[in-house]
Amino acid sequence: MFSHVLPADSPVGAALAAAADRTMAFLDYFAGVFTLLSLTAAVVCGLAATDRLVLTRRLRVAVQALHRATAVAALGFLTVHVAVKVAERHAAPQSAVVPFTGGTLLAVSLGTVAADLLVLVAATGVLRGRFAGSRRPWLWRVLHSLAYACWPIAVAHGVTAGRRAHAWVLWGYGLCAAGVALVLMVRGLSHLGRRRALKRCRRGSRAYRPATAHPAALAALSAPAPRTVAAARPVGAAARPMTPTEPGRRSVPHAGPARQPRHAPPPELRPLRLAQPRSGR
Repeated sequence: MFSHVLPADSPVGAALAAAADRTMAFLDYFAGVFTLLSLTAAVVCGLAATDRLVLTRRLRVAVQALHRATAVAALGFLTVHVAVKVAERHAAPQSAVVPFTGGTLLAVSLGTVAADLLVLVAATGVLRGRFAGSRRPWLWRVLHSLAYACWPIAVAHGVTAGRRAHAWVLWGYGLCAAGVALVLMVRGLSHLGRRRALKRCRRGSRAYRPATAHPAALAALSAPAPRTVAAARPVGAAARPMTPTEPGRRSVPHAGPARQPRHAPPPELRPLRLAQPRSGR
């Protein structure tokens, strides 16, 4: 390809043309494979970043950073893959953007669909803060979940499009599928564990919920209790010795002097009469 641009009669031009052709052949053969590997790593890291059973908080932050890095790498390899295919005239320019156009095959159109979904998922990842501050924050999760559809379409495109894949390529696709399936299983178990823990917490809160009190019971509790007057025993009676009694007769404790009621009327005062002296004779 580069033999028409660079002069082939000079040794430097010939060496550069040969190196450029080998580079183009390498990218033509492996750019799509690197794109699929990077996309698989991004999907696996994205699933693992939500785990609460195995990973700690620091590990989840590290996995999220790795998820973003692999997503950027997948976009870069995808750009190189599409550019090489268009430059080699293996696909039309409009077919790289709009699927099922330009008379392309179904396998090539699947690759275009996967590329469009990958660009959309990456854009939602960059604009996550905008979605969090909007009225519909759930829309980000729906759009970002399109990566689950992007990955299998990309695998189908890699297996069916282009030349016949070697055995090691098929084994690589199988390992990618096994890794994604394993992480999906771990995430499903983690989700079930969180749901069971939430149900237990709800049941515990219902068990310890206080009962509703009736107004009549509250009124009875707030009413003052009746006061009871206990009979006070005089202190002097306890210190007074008991008198001996006759045999056969029970001793009765001395109750002391009788007390008058608190509000009893005072006793009547009688005039004191003095005796008249007798007159002596």
